[in-house]
Amino acid sequence: MNFFDWQIDMVESLKPYIDKENKRMAVLTNEDDEIHIALEFDENNNLVMHPRWNINITILGDKHLKLTTNS
Repeated sequence: MNFFDWQIDMVESLKPYIDKENKRMAVLTNEDDEIHIALEFDENNNLVMHPRWNINITILGDKHLKLTTNS
């Protein structure tokens, strides 16, 4: 999926919720019971990640991430 100018790949057990107006995204489980990570852009348009729990972040390239869980 694309999140502004970033490509973010994620496993099927994760579901993104995007707030385009505020340039934010929360990634939850498919059941919407746990937040795994929140992403947002700062005032300089840098991507800022706020990992919560059980999330692996893999950098695949320039502006390309993969999100997975341990379970």
